[in-house]
Amino acid sequence: MRTRTIALIAFAAGLGLAPLTPAAAQTGYPMIKSAYPTGGQRGQKVTVKIRGHYNLYGASQVFFEGRGLQATVNPIPKPKKLKPGQQPSVNDVTLTVNIAPDAPLGPQEFRIMTPRGISSVGQFVVGDLPEQMEKEPNEKPEQAMAVSAPVTLNGQISRTEDMDTYKFTARAGEQMAFSCLSARLMDKIHDLRPGSGGPHSDLMLTLLDAQGRELASNDDYYHQDPLLLYTFKQGGVHYLQIRDVNYAGSPEWSYRLTVTNRPYLTGIFPMAGRRGSQVPVQPVGANVAAMGQPMIAVPAKMNASEMTVQIAGPNGASNPMPFIVSDDPQVMETPTSDSPDTAQAVTLPAGINGRIEKPNDADYYAFPAVKGRIYTFEVFSRRYLTSLDSDIAVVNADGRQMAANDDAVGKDSRLDWQAPADGTYALRIRDLHRRGGPTYIYYLAAHEAHPDFTLVSDDDKALIGPGAGYAMYIKTKRRNGFTGAIQLHAEGMPAGVTATPGFIPPFMTEGIVIFHAAPDAKPEFSRIRIYGTATYQGSDGQSHPLTVDATPETEIYMPGSGRSPYAVNTHMVSVMAADQNDVTLKLSATQVSLKPGGSVTVEVEVTRSKAFAAAKKDVILDVYLRHLGRKYGNPLPPGVTLDEGASKTRIAPGQTKGKIVLKAAANAKLIEKLPIAVLGQVSINFVVKVSHASEPVFLTVAK
Repeated sequence: MRTRTIALIAFAAGLGLAPLTPAAAQTGYPMIKSAYPTGGQRGQKVTVKIRGHYNLYGASQVFFEGRGLQATVNPIPKPKKLKPGQQPSVNDVTLTVNIAPDAPLGPQEFRIMTPRGISSVGQFVVGDLPEQMEKEPNEKPEQAMAVSAPVTLNGQISRTEDMDTYKFTARAGEQMAFSCLSARLMDKIHDLRPGSGGPHSDLMLTLLDAQGRELASNDDYYHQDPLLLYTFKQGGVHYLQIRDVNYAGSPEWSYRLTVTNRPYLTGIFPMAGRRGSQVPVQPVGANVAAMGQPMIAVPAKMNASEMTVQIAGPNGASNPMPFIVSDDPQVMETPTSDSPDTAQAVTLPAGINGRIEKPNDADYYAFPAVKGRIYTFEVFSRRYLTSLDSDIAVVNADGRQMAANDDAVGKDSRLDWQAPADGTYALRIRDLHRRGGPTYIYYLAAHEAHPDFTLVSDDDKALIGPGAGYAMYIKTKRRNGFTGAIQLHAEGMPAGVTATPGFIPPFMTEGIVIFHAAPDAKPEFSRIRIYGTATYQGSDGQSHPLTVDATPETEIYMPGSGRSPYAVNTHMVSVMAADQNDVTLKLSATQVSLKPGGSVTVEVEVTRSKAFAAAKKDVILDVYLRHLGRKYGNPLPPGVTLDEGASKTRIAPGQTKGKIVLKAAANAKLIEKLPIAVLGQVSINFVVKVSHASEPVFLTVAK
């Protein structure tokens, strides 16, 4: 549902060489930890400081996921002296970001290209209000920084007990919005261990009058980010304070704080419309009373399934809000749909626009169902910035609950339900905590389901040395009776890189895509697409094609060393400089065959770069993607395992030889030429590893 149109990549030449941290080998990969400021105004040029990890030395190009942004890497002085074998290292760089006057509003992912390949994800926000930078000291009201609405303030809660205070003047009866964006910009940051930025910020806003008396406050509104809407009873000077709710702080905790007397939307009802339609909507939020019922025009030829809208008011345009674009017939909730006896009749497929208008409210939609057929109901709400924590259920004519779901996509519900008999049933939707109000808006997509599947890529970036490889593990969930094989595909690789996409047989739930760079491949990167194709037999007796894109996930390491993959928008492959590639693997065989009950040995030769050899680090061989003993990726067919006792997987400093032994159980599944790869993994610290992959190995299990 959440496909988006991404238009342009922005490149920029950079001059950055860097001092200064000694490094015998660059075993890490470049990570972005924070950007400050985290955004800028349309039509402006902004200098942005990037704090990183594991070396941004040599940063040369900047990638943005969408159009309207271009950046250059500002020059960094060359180091004067380096020891033999020592490479320059730097973790902070500055960018000059040019924002086009028509750049799309909102956040865009960005990455930085270095000699070690493409970085992890950062986020940069495009706004349309004037911007100011926080000026310290500003902790106390007497130190408060004076601002005038509307404005977006860029600041940092950079240390323990840090608090920022801003002073402004309001008129009696004036309504203002105070909105903070901080924790939501940290969701995709790779390494959140203590000492590396710690957990997310959890900021709160407090509004004070001229005498310092608290008028209002808010902690969590949009997840961990606060929002205050306030109508002033008295005019004059007021103060706004922002701090972490636990008085914590970090140099990586940047925020964008918008103070505005323009319209500020907390919802649009309805929140969806068909392509080519004019949709009358009711704005919800601050300063919206004078808007009436504006119209949203949905382009007829729009490719994406969502768009960003602004609504004009008497004193300026609103903040941007997402709006769903659908091809389904649109249905509006009726006032009498709040009980099973008065359930609103709908015909599937339908896109249902509704709202849980008051506490303890529930909406019911009656639909006819056919025995044995599967029906899908998916709520789009919290992910689109509404307040609803949806809870859905199918009930029969007697009101008995047949199936239910709470959380499927974050706080949004999804239910795939197979009808046990012909008849009329009802779908009930309500808030999990029985709350309700103007912002408890939802869009409910209801369909008779067809067999399909999802794909997720465990990794969002491949960093490949010339002559070396990288593996991405692709996982599937089959839905609605789909039981078929899935063929994987990859397209968009940079010059000199080839991809070997695997396949996922009916009896497996994951496959692999193996990338390999030619020995003469040059440093380069590109955005790629990984997708799967399959067919299913429809109820009409015909074969129907399926094409599903893989969602890339970045690995995020949380405090306590847990691993929590998080979806990102961009999927990347990059070639690193030849002198930055630490490990190359060479195998004794790339075609291996097993008989049930048998085993096979693949000899592995490990070649280290000079710098990496000097670092005296182990290389650990594997065929599984593992973290702290847990398997996150397993490309082997059922019944085939890595014989860890017979294998030699730890390649100590000074050693070059290892071996992988695969064994097949007597009941191992038969398969022909399934691609797998041998990994050479290097630990950077307790939680972070770098993976190198061999060329593809084609595994056959046959009698």
